[in-house]
Amino acid sequence: MVNAVAGDHVIVFDSVQNMVHADKKKLVVLQGLEDFIIVDTKDVLLICKKDKEQEIKEYVAEVKRNKGERFL
Repeated sequence: MVNAVAGDHVIVFDSVQNMVHADKKKLVVLQGLEDFIIVDTKDVLLICKKDKEQEIKEYVAEVKRNKGERFL
């Protein structure tokens, strides 16, 4: 029940089984999350339940349709 964290300044409270990828310069604080994928970049924040991981491709396609390539 451990979190997988990539980021220099990620602090986690009462959260388990999350995958977190954060910009190395950004502070990210999580509380009360379980089984989420969190990706935080300079331009985009993605928060998605792990059991919906296969739908991320659909979300990316929707972003491309509505916002172009800027955020991809």
